[in-house]
Amino acid sequence: MNETKPSEETNPEIEAHLNEIAKICCRSLAGESDAEMDRIENLLKSLLMSGYVGKKHRSFQVDLETRVKDQCRDCAMHRGGALSSMSEKLAKKFADLTRWESRTPSDASPAKPANISSATDA
Repeated sequence: MNETKPSEETNPEIEAHLNEIAKICCRSLAGESDAEMDRIENLLKSLLMSGYVGKKHRSFQVDLETRVKDQCRDCAMHRGGALSSMSEKLAKKFADLTRWESRTPSDASPAKPANISSATDA
C-alpha cells in the first residue's frame, strides 16, 4: 500500500485523514472489514475541522478514489463499481457534515423559549 504524498494545497493532518479513510476503503474492497463506519464518520469530521472544505478545486470523491487507487490498485481496478458507490456515499456524508457544521442558528429557525415560564411573564 502506498500513501499519497502531501500536496501544497493541503496540510499533513488533512493528508493523514484522507489516507486513513482510503485504507479503510481498501480493506472494505478486499472484503476484510465493513464495520468501520463509526471510524470513518469521525475521520470525516476531523477532515472537515482540519480545513479540507476550504481548499479550492478539491473534490472529496475524486481525492478519495485517487488515494484508494494508489493504495490498493488491484482491488480498486477489479471492484471499480464498488469503489464508486462507496466514494459517492462517503462524499454525500461529507457534504452533509459540511452543511451541518456551516449552518448558523439563524439558518434553521428563530430562537424559541426553553420552557413555558421563559415565554411568559409567569
